[in-house]
Amino acid sequence: MDRCLNLSEILDKINQNGLFLSIRRFKYVPYDMKMALRVVEAIGKRRNPKFRIDEENRFAYENLIRWVHGDDKMQCIDPKTKNVMPGNLNSGIYIAGNTGTGKSWALEIMAAYCSVDSVAVELGGKITQLKWPSFRTDAICDVYMTTGMLERFKNARVMAFQDLGSEPMESLYMGNRLNVMRQILENRGDRTDVITLITSNLPINCQEFTSMYGDRVASRLLEMCNYFEIKGKDRRK
Repeated sequence: MDRCLNLSEILDKINQNGLFLSIRRFKYVPYDMKMALRVVEAIGKRRNPKFRIDEENRFAYENLIRWVHGDDKMQCIDPKTKNVMPGNLNSGIYIAGNTGTGKSWALEIMAAYCSVDSVAVELGGKITQLKWPSFRTDAICDVYMTTGMLERFKNARVMAFQDLGSEPMESLYMGNRLNVMRQILENRGDRTDVITLITSNLPINCQEFTSMYGDRVASRLLEMCNYFEIKGKDRRK
């Protein structure tokens, strides 16, 4: 080298070479929480007129709104103690809850909410709109059994996986048996430039989850995602 690089230049070169890519969030504050909740509820009612924000889902929606806006006052739940704890704006989202409590709707509603202000995020050095497609995990297994390909789900910058735990534990393609979601989540957990969003009937720390996906995935998800629970009865009835 003709000259010594300073620290900033060294880190820039590392980033340009695709090493240690990161996530950077931008603050979209101040904003009015009451108005934001009204907008979110209106979006939800477009899909189902019975949708409402109440005491069973308010904490989740308020903090999903803070997450979208890059508000460092965001909170989540400790999956082990269930206590409220500070959230991580650079991590994704994991929403657990019983069938019909509105977990899947939450991610779909918030995807629509992001488009209202064209929320931006920097992923791996590239600024892009914060938005995500949603896929049921059983449908992803069908893709693998048909094509043997999973790169789309491993490499997407932002992606939502709906109903984790409802898919078959093994999927077969050309004689190869694979726990599809375990491989996808392990792969995404090793990266620092992707955001993963998940809904599931299973709490991260429960024995059934660990039995299905292993300790490594459970440990990764604690770092990858802010944890929420939406409780209550089946809202579809």
